[in-house]
Amino acid sequence: MNPVTFTLDVEDHVPAHHDPRAPVVTRTILEFCERRDIRGTFFVVGELAAEHPDLVRDIAAGGHELALHAWSHTHLTTMDEPRMRDDLRRGKDLLEDLAGRPVTGFRAPTFSLVPDTVWVTDVLAETGFTYSSSVLPARNPLHGWPGASRVPFRWDSGVVELPCPVASIGSHANPYLGGIYLRLLPWWLIDFGLRRSAAGEVLWLYCHPYDFDPDEPFSQRPDLSRHASRLQWLNRKRMFRRVERLMTATGIAPPLGERAHV
Repeated sequence: MNPVTFTLDVEDHVPAHHDPRAPVVTRTILEFCERRDIRGTFFVVGELAAEHPDLVRDIAAGGHELALHAWSHTHLTTMDEPRMRDDLRRGKDLLEDLAGRPVTGFRAPTFSLVPDTVWVTDVLAETGFTYSSSVLPARNPLHGWPGASRVPFRWDSGVVELPCPVASIGSHANPYLGGIYLRLLPWWLIDFGLRRSAAGEVLWLYCHPYDFDPDEPFSQRPDLSRHASRLQWLNRKRMFRRVERLMTATGIAPPLGERAHV
């Protein structure tokens, strides 16, 4: 069974600057990782890093890799090249200044690296990024790229892509190592995906601070239906147990920057 890298998208999914929960929960996740000798990759939104620089320093001090989750949590499909270039440089410079080491990884919000936004990979190379984990090789209501490679590959720009892990049942492919899937799917389906993964796949868990936050009061997200908003809150109490079970079953892989090669 392929080992799994722990990754966290450090973002505030319901921005509330008067009472931000993401930094507090992220520190709880850091304590969890430290107790279990987990070194992961933390993809931090630039705006959040600017507001909470001490959190970024704490992530780096914990031995984790820092990577960029865009300057703001904005889909690539809404960006143009000048703004993308400026946002990447600003985010990379800030994280490197706070961490005191190079930042080479990027994850697009909501896996919005799709055929129409492949131009972003040239900008990534130009601004000093060496790998991305931004492609979802499956159909998805938001952003997906069915038919894309499931094993790491290199863009023409030289940037290495580490696709989101997906599992297939018949002709249908779906992610299974995201926070919402770990919270909601029966364990046998997660185990099925792990056992069907190919030898060349780089497996990584991706989750968010809110996945670990059962104390957050429910609120209707303006970008989601009420049903979808409810799914964001379900089974959060089980998240730490699920991550621990996953890492025990597969073994802990190093941060993505150490696995970004083809």
